[in-house]
Amino acid sequence: MFRSLLAPWQSHEDLAPPSPAINIIGGGAPDTSNSGERVAKQTMRDMVEDLKVTEAVVAKTTLLQRIVTLVREVPATKDAFRDSDGFLLLVHVLSTLSTTIGRRGSQSTRDAVACIKSVFTLASEALKGHAVNLEFFEEFIGYSSLSDAADLLVSNAVTADVTLGCLLALSFGDFSLVEFFSSLRTKVPEIEVMHSHFLEFAPGLASIRLPGAFSILWSFILRTMNTDHALRLIVYGLLEHLTHSTHRNLAVLSMQNILPHLFKSWKTNMSSAKDDDKEHRILAKILRRLFEMGASTQDSRDLLQCTAKQDGTVDADMLELLRSSAKSRWPQHFSLDGCSALVMSSTEMKTFPAHGFTFMAWIWFERMPSEPHKLFSISFGSNDAVALSVGSNGALAFRSRVVQKVEVLPKSKLVASRWTHVTLVHHNHRSSHPSVCLFIDGVPSDSLQWAYPKFDETSPATFMVGDDVTAVESSWCVASAYLLSVALDDDLPRFIHHLGPRYSESFQDQTLIRFLTYEASTSLNMHITTQGASLPENSQLKKAIRGDSIISDSSIIFRVVPQPHNKKDQIVTRGDAFTVCCQSLDLAVWRIGGAASLLRLVALAQTPHELSRALSVFSDCLRNSWQNSDDMERLRDTLRARSHLINMTSFETLFEFLGLNFRSPDLSTVVNTIAYKAVALDFELCRYRQFTIKMRLSKLGIVRKLLFAIQSVWYPQESIPLVVNTLVLVAQSSFTAEEAIKPIVSYIAATLAEETCLQSSTRDKAEQVLEGLVSMMRIPSLYSKLAGTLPMPRICLLLLGDHPSVHTACQVLGMLGLSLKASVSSGKNFELASGWGILKTVLPPVWDRSVHDAALDILPGRSGDRFSDDSGSPQMVSVFLFALYQGLSIENNNAEPDEAPSKDAIIWILDDLTTLHESSSSFRRVFRSQSTAQLLVDGLNIFSPVRQPPRVLDAKISVKLTHFGLLVAMGKHISTSQKQQILDIVRPDAQPKGRTEPVDTSGSRLGLAQADTVCKASARLEEWRQTILVSERKRFRQTLLDLQEKRRRVASFEENVSVSTTERDIWSHSARKRVWKLDETEGPHRVRTKMESLLEIFVQDSRSTGHEEASSAFDSELLSLSQSELASPNTVVVPSYTGEDGDHQLAEEVTEDKLRRVRHQLEPGDVIEAVSTVCRISVVDSFLGMLIFGRTHLYMLEGLVENSEGEVIDAGDAPEGLFLISGSAVDVRNSQRAQRWSLEQVSGFSDRMFLFQDVGFEIFFKDSRTLLVIFLDKSRRQVASQMLLSIALKMRTSDPSLTPRSITPKSLLRSRSSTSAVEKELQLAQQQWQNRELSNFGYLSILNQLSGRTPNDATQYPVFPWVLNDYVSEVLDLSSTDVFRDLTKPMGALTAERREAAETRYTNLSSVDEEPFHYGTHFSSSMIVCHFNIRMQPFTNMFKTLQLESGCGATCNDLYFSDIRRTYSSASHDIRGDVRELIPEFFTCSEFLENSSNLDFGISQTTGERIHDVKLPAWAKGDPLLFIVMHRRVLEGHYVSKNLPAWIDLIWGCKQRDVDSVNVFHPLSYEGAIDLDKITNDLERQATVGIIHNFGQTPKKLFTSPHPPRNLEGFLSLPVTIPRGVPEDALALARDSKPFKVVLDSAVSNISVDLFDGKYSGIRPLPLGAIGLPSISHEQIEWDQNASDRSLRLVSHGKVTQVIEQVALTCAAFADQDTLATGSGDNIVRVWRVNQGQVAPSGFVGASGRSRRHASSTLSMTHLLRGHTERVACIATSRTWSVIVSGSEDGSAIVWDLNRGSYRHSIWHGNESLRAEVYLSAINESTGYIATCSVSHLMLHTINARPIARLDTARALITSLAFHEREYSHLDILATGHDDGSITLWTWNADGTPAGMQAQWEFVEVRRMNSGEGVSDVALGSVTALKFIGERLCAGYASGLTYMWTIPT
Repeated sequence: MFRSLLAPWQSHEDLAPPSPAINIIGGGAPDTSNSGERVAKQTMRDMVEDLKVTEAVVAKTTLLQRIVTLVREVPATKDAFRDSDGFLLLVHVLSTLSTTIGRRGSQSTRDAVACIKSVFTLASEALKGHAVNLEFFEEFIGYSSLSDAADLLVSNAVTADVTLGCLLALSFGDFSLVEFFSSLRTKVPEIEVMHSHFLEFAPGLASIRLPGAFSILWSFILRTMNTDHALRLIVYGLLEHLTHSTHRNLAVLSMQNILPHLFKSWKTNMSSAKDDDKEHRILAKILRRLFEMGASTQDSRDLLQCTAKQDGTVDADMLELLRSSAKSRWPQHFSLDGCSALVMSSTEMKTFPAHGFTFMAWIWFERMPSEPHKLFSISFGSNDAVALSVGSNGALAFRSRVVQKVEVLPKSKLVASRWTHVTLVHHNHRSSHPSVCLFIDGVPSDSLQWAYPKFDETSPATFMVGDDVTAVESSWCVASAYLLSVALDDDLPRFIHHLGPRYSESFQDQTLIRFLTYEASTSLNMHITTQGASLPENSQLKKAIRGDSIISDSSIIFRVVPQPHNKKDQIVTRGDAFTVCCQSLDLAVWRIGGAASLLRLVALAQTPHELSRALSVFSDCLRNSWQNSDDMERLRDTLRARSHLINMTSFETLFEFLGLNFRSPDLSTVVNTIAYKAVALDFELCRYRQFTIKMRLSKLGIVRKLLFAIQSVWYPQESIPLVVNTLVLVAQSSFTAEEAIKPIVSYIAATLAEETCLQSSTRDKAEQVLEGLVSMMRIPSLYSKLAGTLPMPRICLLLLGDHPSVHTACQVLGMLGLSLKASVSSGKNFELASGWGILKTVLPPVWDRSVHDAALDILPGRSGDRFSDDSGSPQMVSVFLFALYQGLSIENNNAEPDEAPSKDAIIWILDDLTTLHESSSSFRRVFRSQSTAQLLVDGLNIFSPVRQPPRVLDAKISVKLTHFGLLVAMGKHISTSQKQQILDIVRPDAQPKGRTEPVDTSGSRLGLAQADTVCKASARLEEWRQTILVSERKRFRQTLLDLQEKRRRVASFEENVSVSTTERDIWSHSARKRVWKLDETEGPHRVRTKMESLLEIFVQDSRSTGHEEASSAFDSELLSLSQSELASPNTVVVPSYTGEDGDHQLAEEVTEDKLRRVRHQLEPGDVIEAVSTVCRISVVDSFLGMLIFGRTHLYMLEGLVENSEGEVIDAGDAPEGLFLISGSAVDVRNSQRAQRWSLEQVSGFSDRMFLFQDVGFEIFFKDSRTLLVIFLDKSRRQVASQMLLSIALKMRTSDPSLTPRSITPKSLLRSRSSTSAVEKELQLAQQQWQNRELSNFGYLSILNQLSGRTPNDATQYPVFPWVLNDYVSEVLDLSSTDVFRDLTKPMGALTAERREAAETRYTNLSSVDEEPFHYGTHFSSSMIVCHFNIRMQPFTNMFKTLQLESGCGATCNDLYFSDIRRTYSSASHDIRGDVRELIPEFFTCSEFLENSSNLDFGISQTTGERIHDVKLPAWAKGDPLLFIVMHRRVLEGHYVSKNLPAWIDLIWGCKQRDVDSVNVFHPLSYEGAIDLDKITNDLERQATVGIIHNFGQTPKKLFTSPHPPRNLEGFLSLPVTIPRGVPEDALALARDSKPFKVVLDSAVSNISVDLFDGKYSGIRPLPLGAIGLPSISHEQIEWDQNASDRSLRLVSHGKVTQVIEQVALTCAAFADQDTLATGSGDNIVRVWRVNQGQVAPSGFVGASGRSRRHASSTLSMTHLLRGHTERVACIATSRTWSVIVSGSEDGSAIVWDLNRGSYRHSIWHGNESLRAEVYLSAINESTGYIATCSVSHLMLHTINARPIARLDTARALITSLAFHEREYSHLDILATGHDDGSITLWTWNADGTPAGMQAQWEFVEVRRMNSGEGVSDVALGSVTALKFIGERLCAGYASGLTYMWTIPT
């Protein structure tokens, strides 16, 4: 055995040099001149040779031990050991020991064990510290050889443990671990004892040195771990220790694929595990650590799958594990341990860059080095020119050869266990600033003024990351490192730092800001704001944000990233360095399903604990992932349904994610404004939590949102103070006029002025907001803003109102006091506004202690800190005196009790006025005013004993009033006359007797109160209040409508998430059964064969009731104003009021936007130009909606209409009978469906008749969709037509944008089809048909369209002829005319009996003077269409509806279309039958013959059989597809081609109403027979509509003369001008003698063909990684598959014009010149919009500058398609069918809908246990057939993924695919290229089907063209690209050559 193994290695050694020339430091041989070493090496060779021939085990062991000793003593002998085949010998010795093992404990066993240990000991010693030996062993011996050698030893129970121990010892380089397994096995029953014994081995388990050896150990452990309980416990203990010891060990374990095995075991044992199961808990700890390190996409997918149980609940343990996994933040990185480095060399660089250089790196230290350790260095030769190092304390140091010293930079420190971004910038010329700058995490930390190194070296430059010389203990990681030949500005490192450690691209993407997370973006914005004007516009930071180029690709000297590298990034690892390819959960989620997967997890939560954990996973996966962040706003919609589960933990999780710092609230910053608006500002969602924290907010409209929340009843009354507190804090942060001041004041004024608002809670809310406003006014800066915005005196009066509450009065008085204190003019302004008079009027009724104190603070002379003796308002004294007067009047019964203060209040007033008079001179001076003193006189007059009976007033009041009166009278400030009046009143005894003149006080009262002026002022204020009230009501109504619309949009969120699930979803068990309907997307000739899922419709039906209930509950709980008030915006009459002095500033005019409900559907930046209520006709369904013309897009919104006032309302609220649609109820769905197209997608339109009314038009779009709408009347249609005409003229494009197979008439593609345009198009189509340029099917399709028939309208469905008469035969004999239907006669006259019956009917009707007709039924009607298509939705329900309307119950099952033969018999022979013709599905769509949805059609009353699939003719062999293929072949055959003109004459031509041809139908079936607009009776009109709808409509007449015949000479499948074709003459194909002039350096991967004017032009062979833009020869897409560059590049004229990074492109294909589809290594398919000649928009926006071909195109992504679980390997597209087919390494191909960006079908290659990569795919543009290829099979499917044929490809590997394309071909051709250079032409048929069996399709070889055919002296290699160009085949080869295969003429 040994000799046989040795032979190949010996031959290798003979050819190889003595020692491998590996340029790695660390293990080279010492100086061999030393004689001792030479002797030792010779001794080593001798012992190895002896070992080769030694047979005895003991002797081998002895030799091995001697060799070990020699290696230890003389390390130089390791080279000799390697050169003597020592490693191979060890493998050989190990492999022979299994035969020497006896029973356990026997001597032979002991000897074998000793030898095993010696082998592994020697292997460890020979590899330890010797990089050359290690590389040699891994490359030339391999761990697989070691595994094979040890296999039998592990399989033997006697030596298993010791062998495993040896492998463990080899892995760690410590042979104290040899007895690890055998020793611990004895301790297993006692877990605690085993654990303590385990600690004895812990020192040896320091670091895994040989991951390859550990991989062998793990593979052996997996064999028996599940059955060996003891081993399993030992392994779990080992893994627990390793995963918690060092990062390096965890990284190694992560790379060993341990995770999936452990997870599977954990998952399997979960059901049986108990709470105290220690083994289960240990395994959970291990899994948490492994998942935290990162997991593969499949492992993460498995974890997510297991989190949701089959019953829809959440598995708590799995959720906890998922939560731990979400904490993972590890990027892919290099792990370096000890003396290790990453080295790059550059032969081009001989000196430092002229403009300086920049070094950047992301670094993570597990532990700092024990002594200085280099991080980065540049050297020329052996000495470092510059070097950056780190010390044991983390401080960085810089060294330069120019300065010759090491400078420690104490401010620049690295922190252990944290990723740090280090940037070193060395400028060349920078005299005014430091030349060396160091940045830590983007922030400048240290600088040096050192000279720039300038010298030329002969040695090339070497760049090193790490230190391969200094032997220090260190463990660290590098995520990425860059060396640039430019010196960056001081602000750019901050931006690069914010890109994060995951960014590893080349800074070439013009939108680098998209890689910023929300937190990074916020931090960067705050920095820019802080810098302000000091940051110039041309700074690199602002350039990066704008998208300008900041770092050119040529300036990157090297880029170190842990991915495959190209030649520019040649990286050599030295020492213990390896790549850790980890993937965190958020990235895995991005690949699996994006944030939508996490949202579904949140939606699954059923308890508060589950919700909090799910939210934790969600936030962790979004926090550091820019990819997932876009879905954040959708979280709110999910949380709405889970709001009752939100606990404090969930609340904290959410707000920490938003930026809230609970430990230091003042440091909180909103990091995600979108999420903040979606969650934090959803006050209904967060209704019971307090979030009163200052945050930096702007332009979010938070104040208005909070005010709306306060008006609602979301919050209980006890929580309102918390909300108001939040309002105050938010308002303070942005106290501007529009953001805070006006909204708050308007709300308070409107609420307090609301007369109908009698609820105390509502007024209380407003008063609390008022109190908050007053509190803000006490802040001087805020008061200044308020006073500068609004007139404060008038605002006080506005808020006070006519009948204020006590609390309102107190707050307003507080506002007034602040205003008077702030401005001396405020008092005068208040007086000019009649403020004091108004206060006298409104304050006395509410005068209590609080009002009294508030008013007292405004009086002059009031003591306290707030006012000096001279402060206060003298006018306020008059208010007190008037209140006193009013109170005294009540006491004397001269006033109403509710209009004046109480007795206590009178006493307060008198006491405080007395005190002030005694203590304040400023107060006493007030009485200089005669009007003020007169108020006191009037009050005293009420008291006068002369005029009042004694003891009417309270004695106490009398005393106090008299005392106060005397004080005033005795003062020196009052006038003499008023003094005497007072004395006369208070001292009546002092008056002369007999002097009793009455004193008239009424005049003075009126004068003091100034009643007239006050009334006028009050009236103006009331008008102002009403104006504000109207404005606020409008605003509230708009907000309410917005919220209702938002509720409507999100009410079905969970259902929509469920609907979006498919069998490919991670939770496939929750996916609903998919029911299919016919897709409205059209293929060639407007054929509809694609099927789409019907789940969405079912969901809408099921949720309608719940939605209405939710909406009703919402309305009842939300409104603080009544629904009647909000029903119309005009409920409050707006007075014509013009305010004074700025009063108008609050009276904002809130524009009533009647289209507000639909604006959210608009594309960003679009503006509505016109709106019209329409009804969309969709075959048998009709949907009320709105057609909206925008400036950039066209919209069709269903479920909404305009009312008579132009306001948008629900379709359900529209007037009944808005449109006359007979046959089914108009769908008035409340859940709106929106469709939109960019205007440039409009390829044309055509006016359409509907029920013979000229009220509709049909729009054609380039995405193969159409839209048929009808208007209320012709005039509205004409207006819309004019708009479409202008759009068509503006957006007219060249025909190449249209698909080659589109036969939509050009007259319909440009404008309204005039008569002349139709005639021209008809003439052209007729000519093409005659010349066979158009198939029979295509020609009939055009005739249908030109006559107004459309697949969008069942009443005008395209009509096709019955072409066969034989539906019985086993074999269809097409050579016999008897098998064909007579096309010269209508269906009703095919037999003599039917003809006679028709003529009799015609004669009888003529005899009674009625307009005669032959048939009571029609050849085409909605009933017939639905009858044929009953097995497909939407026809199923419609047919049953029509059936019931016709009077036949649901039991008439025999009326269902169930048998083609019987149906034909009824239409052609049965006297009582119908005269129906066919529909296009009979020639195109096999699905309409199959009951794929398994619908229940009951039992046939005739046969007793269950009605299921349609019974087919025998010649169809039970296969619907074969029937369709055969039927189409008949249609295109000679007989039909010859006789088709006669049938055309009957339908569209001169015999359309020909009596002799027995071809006259009911008069109402002909256009122009009746005008519905002239029928005034509603019942008659509705009946007529029903007749037209149900009976059918005859197509518009197109020909007046007999139709000309077709040219039938030659091959009918070829145009007259083409004599030979591939299907007809495949054997004649020959390769051209010369290849294309363009010869590629690599294999031809793609053949690009330019198309101009519908004709093929230039042909461009392209290499792998390039694809040309259609019709733009100078532009192409490029990418690099096998390099670290994962970017997509758009190249124009050889120059890169756009770079999109981090897409990891693997394949790409253009659907048309505007649409690109790409597949990526991240398992995702992306769809891109090609914006021709303009800057890429920020979304899906159509390009309009097509004429600017000189400008380069740009790309913008439109769809992200997830479904594959592995790398996407190939992609094919078809705009004709609007599909994408992607193949993947997961063994499947997925069919995607191109228009909707949605999943349709899967095509699997292989079974679940064995999947084969699908690496080729192709789509037949003519038929929609899909070909996919893997290494095992070539498979053919229909467009709906129905399998057709399958071919085993094992005999010849297929390397390329291409379909032969033609509108119709009798023989379909698929070409396959092979690895041997041959090309095979295949077709497929069911001819080999055994008799009586269902059709069995198979591939049939038409021809095989070998590589040797033709003339060529060059080895072509495999065929790597194929493309049919007409009747030629273009083939590209691996050699880079391209040949054309042609048919000689």
